[in-house]
Amino acid sequence: MVSVHRLTLKKLNNDNFYDVCQLSVKPEQLGHVDSNALSMAEANFSDHAWMRGIYLNEEPVGFVMVDARPETNKFYLWRFMIDQRHQSLGFGRAAIQLVVSDLKLVFNASELTTSVVPVENGPQKFYENLGFQLTGNNMEDKELELKLAI
Repeated sequence: MVSVHRLTLKKLNNDNFYDVCQLSVKPEQLGHVDSNALSMAEANFSDHAWMRGIYLNEEPVGFVMVDARPETNKFYLWRFMIDQRHQSLGFGRAAIQLVVSDLKLVFNASELTTSVVPVENGPQKFYENLGFQLTGNNMEDKELELKLAI
C-alpha cells in the first residue's frame, strides 16, 4: 500500500498531456472507461472539466477528470483510471483521497458522485470500499449512481 504523500495531482499541459494519454487500463477493463485521449478531447468541449494527471514522483500513473460545478456544489467523477502497470498497489485509493482533498480545498465540495455499469469485475466494489454508497438513482446507459460525502 502506498501512502498518499507519494502521489501528486498535476495539471495537464503541453509538456505532460501526451504521457498521460499513453496510459492504459488492463485489456479486460477497456470497456469500463474511455481512453485518456478521448477524455481530454471531451473536456475541450466542456466548461466544467477539471482534470489532472496522477503522478508517482515524476512518473504518470493515472488520470482523473471531474465535472466540477461549484455554483451548485455538484462534483461528478467523470473519468478515473490507474495505468495497468500500477494497479493493485494502493494508487487508486490514494488518488481518490487526493482528488477529494483538492475538491474540498479548491471548491469547498461536500460530496462527490460517480456512476458505474454493474458488471462482473467492474469498479463498483472499488468505489464502495472507498465509502461511496449507491444512491438508488440509475443513470443513462444502465449506470448506477454512487455518492461519497466528503
